[in-house]
Amino acid sequence: MSLKESQVFTVFVPGMRELRRSRRPPSVEHETFTVPSTDAVELFCTRLGNNPGAAVVVAHAAIGRSYQRWILDLAEELSRSFTVVLFDFRGHGKSTGRCPLGFTKPSEDLEAVVQAVRGMGFGKVAAAGFSLGAASAFLLEARRDCLDALVSIGCPPGMIDEGGWARRPRLTRAALRLMGMRAEWRFEDGPVPADVASSLPGIPKRLYFGEWEVADREEVERFCGLVSPPKDVVTVQGVWHADLGGREPEVREWLERVLS
Repeated sequence: MSLKESQVFTVFVPGMRELRRSRRPPSVEHETFTVPSTDAVELFCTRLGNNPGAAVVVAHAAIGRSYQRWILDLAEELSRSFTVVLFDFRGHGKSTGRCPLGFTKPSEDLEAVVQAVRGMGFGKVAAAGFSLGAASAFLLEARRDCLDALVSIGCPPGMIDEGGWARRPRLTRAALRLMGMRAEWRFEDGPVPADVASSLPGIPKRLYFGEWEVADREEVERFCGLVSPPKDVVTVQGVWHADLGGREPEVREWLERVLS
C-alpha cells in the first residue's frame, strides 16, 4: 500500500514552514541520555517526569525531532502523570546514523528505547507516536508485544509512493536534509502499518487522525477497520496530519485510565 506522489506536498509544504521555527528545549525539569539501537546507532533520549509505576515513550514524526513544539507539548502534559521518555530516531536531531526510507529500522529504534525503559523498572510502558513514530509502534507491537497501550497520531497506512522520490534522489535527499532528516537512500522492503494492523495484540489503542491527512479519507477508514480491537478512533477537526489540535490533556486522561 502506498500514498499518491502528489500527497508528498501535504507533508512537505507545511513541514518546511513549521519545522525550523517550532524547535525548543523542554520547559520542565529533564535529563538526557543515549541508548544504542539494534545496530549500535546512538539514540538521543530525554526523560521527563518521575512516576515510578508507568512510563510513556513519545516518538516523533519523520523529518523532525523530539524537540519540536508539538512533541514537547504532549510529552510535558504526560509528564504530569507519567515518566516520559522521548528520543530522536536515527538520522534525526542529535541521534547518529542515517534513516532509510521505510518503517523497519525506526521500529527497531523504538524497540531499543522501550527495552531501555523496561530496564528502568517500570511496570507498565505505553507508546505515543506521531506519524513515523506511530507506524514504528505498530510494527514493534506486532513483532514483540511489548507495550501496554498505544496512542497513534496520524499513523500512515503505508509509505508515500516511492516512484516519484526515486526519480529525484538528490533533490529529495536535499529537501529531507533541510527539514531535519539525514536520509539513507534505501527503500526498505519491510511491512507497513496496514500489513500488521489486524494482528496487533489486544492492548488498548487510541487512533487520532486529522481532518486533512496524507492518506485519503477512504484509505484512513479502511485502515481503522483493519486495526484489531480494543480501539478508539478520533478525528480531530480543523487540523492536518499528525496534529492533536490541543487534545494533549485528553491523551493523558485516557492513558491514566488504561494504565491504572
